[in-house]
Amino acid sequence: MIKIDASSLIYSLKMNFIKVLNKLYNQLIITNSVFEEVIVDGKEKGKPDAFIGEKLIKETTIKIHEIKKDLLKLGLGNGETEVIQNSIDLNCPCLIDDKKAKRIAESFGLNVRNIPISILEAFKKNIIDEFSFEDYLNKWIKYANPSYDEVYFIKKIKELIK
Repeated sequence: MIKIDASSLIYSLKMNFIKVLNKLYNQLIITNSVFEEVIVDGKEKGKPDAFIGEKLIKETTIKIHEIKKDLLKLGLGNGETEVIQNSIDLNCPCLIDDKKAKRIAESFGLNVRNIPISILEAFKKNIIDEFSFEDYLNKWIKYANPSYDEVYFIKKIKELIK
């Protein structure tokens, strides 16, 4: 099981990476705020990935957990805060691509992943091959717009695990 924040969900939907995440983590979970931000708001704006995400939720590929208690005060959006709080409560990893939210989650001792780390994990576990690795990496670059250093780092790690 892994909790997914809004930006990670959006990137995953745009990259067609959800099936890989499902193989890696078995159960993909979002919170109500992430659902509202990505699916509800996305559909209102006509975002194709929002409609894909809604279909995956109906198919139960992605599940929604409701947060019923007061949120921690972390200085983040509700989506990131709910994901961190729910990950703490359930003692499970989270997928967060926002740098500030990632640092805060790590300060709570959470097992935090992001999209490029998940691509590397999928490659290492032979869930994806080298061609798919390059394809997903290029899609991540296109949608996430990472720095040159981040891309270089991921490519070097891939060389080490190859």
